[in-house]
Amino acid sequence: MIEDQEALHAWKLRAARQPQGRTVLDLEADSLHRHREKLCLIQYADADGVCIIDPLAIEDMGEFTRWLQEAEVWMHGADYDMSLFQGAYGVLPRMILDTQIAARLLGFRQFGLAALVEHFYGIVLSKKNQKADWGKRPIPESMQEYASGDVKFMLEMADKLTARLKELGRHGWFLESCACNLQHGRERFEAVMEDPWRIRGAGKFNRRGLAALRALWTWRDREAAQMDRPAFMVCSNDDLLRWSAALQEFRVVEPRSRMHAQRAARFRKAVEHFQLMDEHDYPCIPKRVRHEQSPHFEAHMAHWTAKRDALAEQLDIEPALIASRTQLEAIANQEDAGLSALMAWQRDLLTR
Repeated sequence: MIEDQEALHAWKLRAARQPQGRTVLDLEADSLHRHREKLCLIQYADADGVCIIDPLAIEDMGEFTRWLQEAEVWMHGADYDMSLFQGAYGVLPRMILDTQIAARLLGFRQFGLAALVEHFYGIVLSKKNQKADWGKRPIPESMQEYASGDVKFMLEMADKLTARLKELGRHGWFLESCACNLQHGRERFEAVMEDPWRIRGAGKFNRRGLAALRALWTWRDREAAQMDRPAFMVCSNDDLLRWSAALQEFRVVEPRSRMHAQRAARFRKAVEHFQLMDEHDYPCIPKRVRHEQSPHFEAHMAHWTAKRDALAEQLDIEPALIASRTQLEAIANQEDAGLSALMAWQRDLLTR
């Protein structure tokens, strides 16, 4: 456990000696236990073994964040971890090599970390502490062991995956996919920071529906902050979407029957506040570039879908890795523009 400035400095000297792409990171947060999640633990591994950094105990994490910005590290399923890094430190690694992306490009259908460890080593990782409160201190030894288990096999497993990717001629696909995923991680975080209330499903609403969603999301956020618990413990995103859809259509909404009386009163107050809003204060609908659909769209869509699916079967990978439905629709509508938006390896496959 690295819990003070002196130990962090010693770790930095160790990490700086490692070749690029020969270190592993994993993160633990308290998102299931707090209103505003925080990064609670950083698991690190290299050829010399595993160590755990406690960012809650160390006043200045500057040595870590400066190293991070220059580092090329391995992680697994890094999308959530990217948001944690940006929320905590405002930075990301220079490059994240993701074992989940590697596994999917090799045709694994079970590509969770536990599934890969079991596949390569026959070891079943414990899930006992998966939902533990990582913000609590001191950290029990069993939780430290669990945290270490998430990284101890990663470097050797990365070597196995990399060797197979190179053998199949897909290592270039992997590197490009990782770089693209890193950029998408930055964009997702910026979008969430700008309008956090625009949850998945908000795109179906008009301006009135968006105003209702914003008002109810703000109510839920305040309720969660008051009790310092995750927002889903107040109500689900599905609840917010359902209420907002009703308000968009000028229908009456009521809080859930089991909601505490005071919370229900604040819910009704939020609805009342929304209903008194001037339409000029409603949120704007994001502008989307809409192209007139090609008269041959359906035929083109069938052609590109069939081609993609045949390639996926031949390569034994998921079809969506070659092109998602949204990407295929863009190609079917405007071929040159749609193809240019793909990663180079995807485009090369589809146009060979």
